[in-house]
Amino acid sequence: MADELWSEDAARIETACRRNLPELVGVYLHGSAALGGFTSASDLDVLVIADGTIPVAVVGRHLLDAAADFPVELSIVTSAAAAAPAPPFPYALHVASPDRVVTDDGNGDADLIAHFAVCTVSGVALSGPAPADVIGPIDRDELLVYLAHELQWGLDHADRRYAVLNACRAAAYAETGRLLSKVSGGEWWVEHHGCDEQVEAALEAQQCGRDLGPGDRSTESFVRDIVHRLTPASA
Repeated sequence: MADELWSEDAARIETACRRNLPELVGVYLHGSAALGGFTSASDLDVLVIADGTIPVAVVGRHLLDAAADFPVELSIVTSAAAAAPAPPFPYALHVASPDRVVTDDGNGDADLIAHFAVCTVSGVALSGPAPADVIGPIDRDELLVYLAHELQWGLDHADRRYAVLNACRAAAYAETGRLLSKVSGGEWWVEHHGCDEQVEAALEAQQCGRDLGPGDRSTESFVRDIVHRLTPASA
């Protein structure tokens, strides 16, 4: 861990959790820090499992201050919510750089299904037991439906790099059950489906942290084809 780009931020975040969450269960990295492909332009994705009362303002401030080198996306969930993941996927606190600190309004966070899934198979435990010991099983069909919705969101709101590489790794999950980083997903697509200009451009942009701007019709066609692959897979 000491040689990783994210190691110092991760250590500070884990320390902040221990100091401010008396009923802390565990702190886990997911996203590219766990799956590989973490670059200087990446966010640090963290899942925290904790019970008891959470002083929202204090905890939020300390966690944001701990993320000195990379933007942080962090969710705190209870041990009960982690042990039996289910819609609407409730959370206690969500913290995101530069200054977002929010509590659950009752609608939960659908993204947690992916966070739980990645943590279970690849999560890096900064403290606490192995993630698979405290996070319950994820329904494959529910995760495929989530991934299809996420691909549509990427087409509507994200740049071409994000949309294309997320589509590649969603296809990898549908075909193999493997959860991959954006970079590994793009590389998997090239290896198993052949070279594609969009994928190769997206891979190059991801490695150097460069956005490619909105997608075009070919981007939409590429992503929608993979959405159709996900739908029958979930059925």
